[in-house]
Amino acid sequence: MSQQCPTVPKRVQLRHDIATNWSTANPTLLVGEFGVETDTSRMKIGDGISNWNQLPYFPPDTGTSGVFDGGTPTSNYGTIPDVIDCGGIS
Repeated sequence: MSQQCPTVPKRVQLRHDIATNWSTANPTLLVGEFGVETDTSRMKIGDGISNWNQLPYFPPDTGTSGVFDGGTPTSNYGTIPDVIDCGGIS
Protein backbone atom coordinates (compact mmCIF):
# COMPACT_ATOMS: atom_id res chain seq x y z
CA MET A 1 0.00 0.00 0.00
CA SER A 2 1.44 3.39 -0.96
CA GLN A 3 1.80 6.15 1.59
CA GLN A 4 0.21 9.54 1.12
CA CYS A 5 1.19 12.93 2.45
CA PRO A 6 -0.82 13.96 5.52
CA THR A 7 -3.55 16.53 5.01
CA VAL A 8 -2.65 19.77 6.76
CA PRO A 9 -5.12 22.66 6.82
CA LYS A 10 -3.64 25.69 5.08
CA ARG A 11 -4.90 29.00 3.81
CA VAL A 12 -3.44 30.66 0.74
CA GLN A 13 -3.86 34.35 0.08
CA LEU A 14 -2.70 35.75 -3.24
CA ARG A 15 -1.08 39.17 -3.47
CA HIS A 16 -3.85 41.58 -4.42
CA ASP A 17 -4.74 45.24 -4.96
CA ILE A 18 -6.72 47.41 -7.37
CA ALA A 19 -5.37 47.87 -10.92
CA THR A 20 -4.33 51.51 -10.42
CA ASN A 21 -2.23 50.65 -7.37
CA TRP A 22 -0.50 47.76 -9.21
CA SER A 23 0.40 50.04 -12.12
CA THR A 24 1.62 52.83 -9.85
CA ALA A 25 3.75 50.61 -7.58
CA ASN A 26 4.89 48.51 -10.58
CA PRO A 27 6.51 45.73 -8.48
CA THR A 28 8.51 42.78 -9.77
CA LEU A 29 6.70 39.59 -8.75
CA LEU A 30 8.74 36.55 -7.78
CA VAL A 31 8.86 33.59 -10.16
CA GLY A 32 5.42 31.94 -9.98
CA GLU A 33 3.97 34.62 -7.67
CA PHE A 34 0.39 35.58 -8.48
CA GLY A 35 -0.86 39.16 -8.45
CA VAL A 36 -4.61 39.80 -8.64
CA GLU A 37 -6.40 43.02 -9.57
CA THR A 38 -9.36 42.99 -7.20
CA ASP A 39 -11.38 45.51 -9.19
CA THR A 40 -10.98 43.78 -12.59
CA SER A 41 -10.58 40.10 -11.50
CA ARG A 42 -7.53 39.84 -13.76
CA MET A 43 -4.18 38.39 -12.71
CA LYS A 44 -0.54 38.17 -13.69
CA ILE A 45 2.13 35.62 -12.82
CA GLY A 46 5.62 36.82 -12.00
CA ASP A 47 8.79 35.72 -13.77
CA GLY A 48 11.19 37.28 -11.25
CA ILE A 49 12.50 39.75 -13.84
CA SER A 50 9.68 41.77 -15.42
CA ASN A 51 7.82 44.43 -13.46
CA TRP A 52 4.03 44.51 -13.25
CA ASN A 53 3.52 46.78 -16.26
CA GLN A 54 5.66 44.49 -18.45
CA LEU A 55 3.92 41.22 -17.52
CA PRO A 56 1.07 39.89 -19.65
CA TYR A 57 -2.27 39.04 -18.06
CA PHE A 58 -3.00 35.37 -17.38
CA PRO A 59 -4.75 34.08 -19.31
CA PRO A 60 -3.95 36.51 -22.14
CA ASP A 61 -6.67 38.88 -23.31
CA THR A 62 -9.10 37.01 -25.56
CA GLY A 63 -11.76 39.65 -26.11
CA THR A 64 -14.06 38.11 -23.47
CA SER A 65 -14.01 41.16 -21.16
CA GLY A 66 -11.39 39.62 -18.89
CA VAL A 67 -13.53 36.62 -17.94
CA PHE A 68 -11.45 33.53 -17.21
CA ASP A 69 -13.10 30.55 -18.86
CA GLY A 70 -10.86 27.94 -17.25
CA GLY A 71 -8.96 27.42 -20.49
CA THR A 72 -9.36 24.75 -23.10
CA PRO A 73 -7.11 21.87 -24.18
CA THR A 74 -5.77 24.15 -26.92
CA SER A 75 -5.24 27.24 -24.77
CA ASN A 76 -1.74 28.68 -25.09
CA TYR A 77 -0.85 30.72 -22.02
CA GLY A 78 2.79 31.18 -22.94
CA THR A 79 5.61 30.31 -20.59
CA ILE A 80 4.44 29.20 -17.17
CA PRO A 81 7.02 28.74 -14.38
CA ASP A 82 7.93 25.13 -13.57
CA VAL A 83 5.94 23.41 -10.85
CA ILE A 84 8.02 22.65 -7.78
CA ASP A 85 7.74 19.20 -6.14
CA CYS A 86 7.14 19.98 -2.48
CA GLY A 87 8.44 16.61 -1.31
CA GLY A 88 5.54 14.18 -1.24
CA ILE A 89 6.17 10.64 0.03
CA SER A 90 6.72 8.14 -2.76
